[in-house]
Amino acid sequence: MHKTVHSHARMNQRGITGDMIELVMSFGEPVGDKMVLNTKTCHQAIEALKLVQKKLEHASKKGGLTVVTDGNTLITAYRFTGSSKSAARKSRG
Repeated sequence: MHKTVHSHARMNQRGITGDMIELVMSFGEPVGDKMVLNTKTCHQAIEALKLVQKKLEHASKKGGLTVVTDGNTLITAYRFTGSSKSAARKSRG
């Protein structure tokens, strides 16, 4: 995102970092021509991220996962085996 000289100056004055701007753009709600990240939305995002963390920890306990698709069709899914792309190419011939 392009930042104006004015936005840089105001961000510095107000202690707002680029990372904070990214959070607003990712989790904020559009209100007219603005994106707003209020306390309620922050707490909702935190709870959503906790749920994602829990799911990632579960997948990690399985050693990771592999999903095979064809376009929008799920073909199969299995635990990650550590095989490389080159090994997969060799097995196809």
